[in-house]
Amino acid sequence: MDIISDSLQETITGWAEQLIGVPLSALGGHPIPVLTPDREPQRDHPLVIIRCDDGSALVATQDLCEAIRPVMPELHADLVFSPFGTYEIARVTLPLGITIWGPSFYLFGDRNTVRPASDERVVQVGESELEEVDYSIFWHCQQNALAGFAVYEGDEVAALATVTSHGEPVWEIGMETHPDAQTRGLGHAVVNAAANWILENDRIVLATVGTFNIPSARTLRSVGLRYAFMTIDGRPGPFMVQPQPLGSPRAGETLYNYYPDWAITKGILPRPK
Repeated sequence: MDIISDSLQETITGWAEQLIGVPLSALGGHPIPVLTPDREPQRDHPLVIIRCDDGSALVATQDLCEAIRPVMPELHADLVFSPFGTYEIARVTLPLGITIWGPSFYLFGDRNTVRPASDERVVQVGESELEEVDYSIFWHCQQNALAGFAVYEGDEVAALATVTSHGEPVWEIGMETHPDAQTRGLGHAVVNAAANWILENDRIVLATVGTFNIPSARTLRSVGLRYAFMTIDGRPGPFMVQPQPLGSPRAGETLYNYYPDWAITKGILPRPK
C-alpha cells in the first residue's frame, strides 16, 4: 500500500495537529483556509501549508496571514503545491523576511510497515563517533542525535542515519550517503536499522523528503515508510532554489536537459554557508 494506513493515521493525527497548530478537521478545499494557530505549534518556523488527503490549510502568524490571504483565492491547492505556487507565495512573504521551501513529503512507519533490519554492515554509533562526522557531507544528519547508524568503508563513514525526536511519539530519521558510495544500497541499510531501533523504543518512525529527491524517497519507501501528507514551510532566510529532480527513472537511463542552457535561470548563487 502506497499511503499510510488508517490505524497509523489515527496514531499520528494528534501529533500532526500539534505540528501545524490547528485540527486536521480545519483543512478545506478551495480557497485554501488561511488560519492562525489555535495552540502553540511544535515547529520552529512561522508558516506551514499542509495538504492531507483532499484538504489543505495555510497556518501562520497573524501578519503573514494578513499578507497572504488576498492571493489564496487565485491559487488552487494543485498550484500551491508546485514550484509556481511556492514562487507566488514567496513573492508575498519575502518582503516580510520569510522564504518558502517545499513541498516536502512526510512518510511514517510502524511495526506493520517497516521491514526487519538484516544488513550486517551497519553499526550503531555513539556520541564520540558522531562528533567525528563531516556534516558538510552528511548534512541531513544531526550530531546531537538520540542514536546513529553507520556503514564504514575502511575508517571512513560511507552512509549515516541519525535519529532525533520530533515531538512524542514521533522520532525522525535523517540520512546521507557519501557521494563516492551512492547507488549501493547503503542508504537503505542505515535507514532500515534506524527505523527498527525507533520501533524497539516504542516510537513512530518519521522521515521527510523533498519532492525532487527521487533516490531518497525510493529509499524511505523501500524500508516500509508510507506517505501521510506534505507541507510547504515558511521560515526566515533567503530564497533557496530547489534543484532539478535528483536520480533517474531507472539505472543506466540516459538523461537529457529539456531546456537549452540559455533558457535556464541565471545568477543563482551557491548555498550560503
